[in-house]
Amino acid sequence: MNPLSDRLADYCDPDPRAALATLVGSAFTLAMLAPIADLANPYHLFGAAGTAFAFLVSVAVLADCRRRRRTSGD
Repeated sequence: MNPLSDRLADYCDPDPRAALATLVGSAFTLAMLAPIADLANPYHLFGAAGTAFAFLVSVAVLADCRRRRRTSGD
């Protein structure tokens, strides 16, 4: 890893349980927003985009935690 990644990992070490809770919550919210996709409404679009962003970030955090667990055993 490069020094910037190490610094960010030390500064912001997210909790996998919190990422899992965010993943479940955002997946549920996206499932509720999908059937009523009203892209003309800016509030709906903002909510869908924010929820999708939270979903992707939580997936990335969980994938990184899994990768770290796998490589730390080597």
